[in-house]
Amino acid sequence: MELAKQAEKYAKDLFLKHKNELLLFHNIGYIKKTASYVNQICDLEKIDKTEREIVLVASWLFSLGFLFDYIDYKKHSLRVAHEFLKAQNVVADKTESILMTIETVLYNKQHETICGEILFDASEFYVSTEDFLLWVKYHRQERNYFLKPKLTKRSFWQTVQTYLNEHEFCTKSGKQLLGHGKEKNASKIKFVLTQELKQQLPTDNRMIIEDLREEIRELNQKMEKRLSSTRGFDTLYRITARNQVALSGIADNKSNILITLNTLIVSAVITFVLVNYNELEFLMIPSFITIGFSMLSISLAIFAARPQIRPGIFSMDDFHNKKVNLIFYGNFYKMDYDDYETAIREMLADQDLLLSNLTSDQYTLGKILGRKFKLINFSFTVFLVGFVISSLAFAITLFFFNS
Repeated sequence: MELAKQAEKYAKDLFLKHKNELLLFHNIGYIKKTASYVNQICDLEKIDKTEREIVLVASWLFSLGFLFDYIDYKKHSLRVAHEFLKAQNVVADKTESILMTIETVLYNKQHETICGEILFDASEFYVSTEDFLLWVKYHRQERNYFLKPKLTKRSFWQTVQTYLNEHEFCTKSGKQLLGHGKEKNASKIKFVLTQELKQQLPTDNRMIIEDLREEIRELNQKMEKRLSSTRGFDTLYRITARNQVALSGIADNKSNILITLNTLIVSAVITFVLVNYNELEFLMIPSFITIGFSMLSISLAIFAARPQIRPGIFSMDDFHNKKVNLIFYGNFYKMDYDDYETAIREMLADQDLLLSNLTSDQYTLGKILGRKFKLINFSFTVFLVGFVISSLAFAITLFFFNS
């Protein structure tokens, strides 16, 4: 059982390192209780030493994901478990058995082994304890800290009652050990719900109706403000995006005009002057001046039209700190789909984060447009100056040659 002791130490150290006082339910106390009930059920089921070690190690590791991500805790629990087993050099077969046991419990899959059934029953120990109401109260408070929308007391107790009615233990030993306590707690929940309903019964129907009307009036006002605000945001971002796309098209067209025009000038000079070098040797200097300015103007226009290459990947820390824009393709084209989908879901669930990304997208497009037009402006200036100087150079050269 050395591996189980190492898993216990690893779990305790991890909770000390990533201490989170908001985990009122899924904390080290919950994991200790689960491991304790795993031992009790293993004794009753009389399973062998190998299977006991597998389920005991799994009990210390299966709930560690809550320390890293409350929403995606399942993936992180499996990741942490795999890292621990790899560090301990556990053989492949045992590693697979432990991870499969954890996965079947986390994802509520059909348990293919006795290990999964024992871990599931042990992890549900709180449904039979004397302080069951305290456990579920902590669970509600913890859930409301991390998830939205928050659950009201009544809806939460109704959810708990439904869960207890549908809950079944997987092993005979689990039912024997925990079944009686579960039935007592189901009666407690029924009583709690009855008391909640009594407290909500109207004492004066007329007063209740007036209160409801006032609440509905306030709610309608809030919804009107929210809708008008949403329409305003939608209009602003839509018009800004459309204008920026149009301006980007204009910038690209101007770049194409400069590139085409300067290319024709260079081709004409090469064709009519440089090819006839022996006859038009006196025009070499103005020709090279023309070609030089044209090439510089072409280079600037190409730099303006050339797309910028972004890293294509971002960290979740940058995303949560609003340092990255999920809407611009250059920030995510190298990412895994699962990571990008997770970030998008979080963004859609948080309006402030969504508005921050939309604003960042507009700002990024504006910066790119600013760079484009700056280079195009410089390119036009070079073209104009070059055209004037080249024309004067040709005129002066022809004048002196004819003289």
